[in-house]
Amino acid sequence: MDELYAFLLAYRAIIGAAVLTAIFVILVITWWDEVKLFFKSMMYSLPIIGKTRRLAKDMSVRKDGWFASERTLCDDFAGDIRRIAADPEMYDRSKSYLGKVQELGRNELGVFMRILLIAMVFVEALGFAYVLAGYTLPGASEQLQVQGSFFIAFLISCVLVFLTHQSGQELHKRGLIKKVRTWWMHDTDEDRANLLGRTNKVTLENDQVDDNDPAYMQILHRVDTNAHVTPGAPIWTIIATIAIIGVAVGATYVRYETYQQEKTAETIGSDTPSSNSIFSLGDLQSDGLPSALTQPQADADQQAENEQEGARDAANLTTYAILATLFILIQIMGIGIGYKTGFAGKESATARGIIRNFPSRTSYEAWYERKRDAIARVAQKHLSNLQVRLTANAAANGVDKTHREVLMGSADRTFIDHHEQSENKAEISRQNADKRKQSPVQAAKEELTPAVSEPSPETREEMEARIRQELLNEKQAREEKTETEEEMRERIRKEMGES
Repeated sequence: MDELYAFLLAYRAIIGAAVLTAIFVILVITWWDEVKLFFKSMMYSLPIIGKTRRLAKDMSVRKDGWFASERTLCDDFAGDIRRIAADPEMYDRSKSYLGKVQELGRNELGVFMRILLIAMVFVEALGFAYVLAGYTLPGASEQLQVQGSFFIAFLISCVLVFLTHQSGQELHKRGLIKKVRTWWMHDTDEDRANLLGRTNKVTLENDQVDDNDPAYMQILHRVDTNAHVTPGAPIWTIIATIAIIGVAVGATYVRYETYQQEKTAETIGSDTPSSNSIFSLGDLQSDGLPSALTQPQADADQQAENEQEGARDAANLTTYAILATLFILIQIMGIGIGYKTGFAGKESATARGIIRNFPSRTSYEAWYERKRDAIARVAQKHLSNLQVRLTANAAANGVDKTHREVLMGSADRTFIDHHEQSENKAEISRQNADKRKQSPVQAAKEELTPAVSEPSPETREEMEARIRQELLNEKQAREEKTETEEEMRERIRKEMGES
């Protein structure tokens, strides 16, 4: 191991740069949306090949009174708002989704914990990777073997971290499926749902479609299962167990064999007589000393040597056993971390990314408004620049009356207006989609059932107008009443008598 420490000291600058690069890559992946927004803004601001200059050449006007290039720019930045910060309605849906799949209190593995876990497994694997390098790179120099041990440890740590995390996630998912089957078997409802052959239409966008279903069906709608809705064989757990035991046993065996080789080499070296030695016990025996005098000392030396060798063997075996046990415990910890941080729901990771660590919708709305306003400021800056360039191009090339009117109203077209219009359209589309997804029987009932509305209370003026109209109708009916034959005789008789 002295060579390993010497290598770390000699290449500490390169190793430090590699570690910092790995941390930088992890951070970039974690905040990739913000990084993309930064580079997108930079691409719009480039002086010659910027996207704003290219969009300014498009003078086509849409029916809604916007330039097509304005809508294109706003749509581009509106997508960043949806990726970085979903609207508060999505916060409610995400929280409901995680609650229904029994994963509301779970958190993803953070960046710091990921780095710490990989570092722990790497350091543990580095010890026996150095021993393995002597066998994987036979005949190589000591320095090359040390360098090879780093790559071997890196490969082993990557494989083990992946396997343990997948195993933990699998154990969590199997637990959910077992819970579904247990709750389903204890459901005494006569109309109990059938687990097999279910058509799953639940997504994060329409999380409310199964609000009236039992809790176990809500879990089932959000978890992928096999055809029989059973936990199935723990494939990843078996593979991870075999890999962990195999690496632990194999590393311990290689370490012990290496120790035996070193001990044998030391024994052979000690048995070789030194040319500088003046005399030895063998020389004394050859000089004619009686064995009665030399044998007790030889037996004592042999016993001391055997005890020392036995203690050394026990110490090495104990050390190797402790290292193997520590290695297995670290892998078990990795499985536990995967069990606690893994998600079984098909869109649980997305939902968790939306709600993050906000305790309430109010705090999320405040954060969402800050993010939205920050992106809106960037987008509005580029939109204003685009509108200025559109005006300049129109002045240089000449446009008709319609274009001039649209250009005059540029100040009324802002990115926030575009974003609100887009959100309203998306909400209307979602509501229409929900109506189309309702069952045909329910839709037929709604069409056949007439809409009955309760009459609104009648005011005094309306009552007076109604009564007046009824009296006029009665008078008109009396005037238009048909005269009978008897009535006509009586009327003519009166007229003749009067005459």
